[in-house]
Amino acid sequence: MNKEVAIIVQRYGLEVNGGAEYHARLLAEQLSQQYKVQVLTTTALDYGSWANHYSAGVEVINGIHVHRFPTLRTPPRRTRVARRAISKKRKYFKILKRLGVFDFLDKKFNITRVRPQEVENWIIGQGPYCPELIRYIKEHKEQFDAFIFFTYLYYPTFKGMPLVKDKAIFIPTAHDEPLLYTLPYTNIFSVPKFIMYNTESEKKLIESHFKNPTKQSDIAGVGIEKYRGEEGVLPDTLQQKKYFVYIGRIDVHKGCDQMLEYFIQFQDKYPEYKEYKLVLVGKNYMEKSYDHPAIMYTGFIDEGLKYTLLRNARAMIMPSFYESLSLVTLEAMYEEIPVIVNEECEVLYAHIFKSQTGLSYNSPESFFKSLEHYILKSERDLAEEGKKAKQYVSDHYTWKKVLDKFENSIAFVSKT
Repeated sequence: MNKEVAIIVQRYGLEVNGGAEYHARLLAEQLSQQYKVQVLTTTALDYGSWANHYSAGVEVINGIHVHRFPTLRTPPRRTRVARRAISKKRKYFKILKRLGVFDFLDKKFNITRVRPQEVENWIIGQGPYCPELIRYIKEHKEQFDAFIFFTYLYYPTFKGMPLVKDKAIFIPTAHDEPLLYTLPYTNIFSVPKFIMYNTESEKKLIESHFKNPTKQSDIAGVGIEKYRGEEGVLPDTLQQKKYFVYIGRIDVHKGCDQMLEYFIQFQDKYPEYKEYKLVLVGKNYMEKSYDHPAIMYTGFIDEGLKYTLLRNARAMIMPSFYESLSLVTLEAMYEEIPVIVNEECEVLYAHIFKSQTGLSYNSPESFFKSLEHYILKSERDLAEEGKKAKQYVSDHYTWKKVLDKFENSIAFVSKT
């Protein structure tokens, strides 16, 4: 009889283009070929508000049974206060530091101590707050042979994983960000029976910064395949190889504000390249507007049009400071499209370093040089570089390798 596997992730759907959520969908569809897979998730679409968007209950998406649970609203002020507490950045700390008495008071009275209620307030406020999902895990823990939890940061993992820790496979999607080192997450990597990291960089990050992380682990990532669906039509406003593309959540947390500012500066400094545009694919979460003739926003689009825009781009830009894998980077490389990455992100830099393709930037000047490099590069040289990028992905990210590792991990956690 096929084993039953539950995948727990904060959002799930064809319209959800977040990295971890997209990763979860791909994995669910692949694992369903061998296991009975059910996804446990929320009714949220927007990761900022976690507002209920989908209907609660069960629906089938690409053959996967998706069980959605409603989210509950939490007071924003309480969450802000809790974040300042766990980050040890309470408002009055600045005043005490200015007065020169902060260190004395902290040593004497431990004023930076984080209270259990503040941790609880943070986890609930970070969300998505969905107690019904946690109750379902508790009530159905004997039904499933394995529980796969995505992302260390959110409520469903934090509250759900300890309930089934002996059957838990944890995909942390962790990266070097301030919240990772706060009190709520001190022991989370010791909870599951197995950790499946996305990259060697992520594994080193966790094992070098946390005490007693689960010893049973492996590195899998995802399998990357050629998109064989129907392609879209390139918009009339774009010309083949006359634009750069970004695909993902358009957000300051993804470095998109810096990328946009740099690209506009590039346009001003190099008017001879004004015909080149920057196309942003995905939902825009930024408050500041970057209106410019060379900037184009597509909003959410289907897979066919996404791949059309990717395949016809001069290069893709990935500006994120924090990534645990970056599926879209690997997809671009597999499609033989060069990638310009933020050098500050170790995971992204590792992809281009190991593949010996792409470029990185850490300043406006290096960003400009990267753009100009690919604008001036010959079609022949672009093709040669593209072949190397595809070979790197083919060598390291195939579904057969990934699924073999998950088969072993599921067998390990489901031992009786």
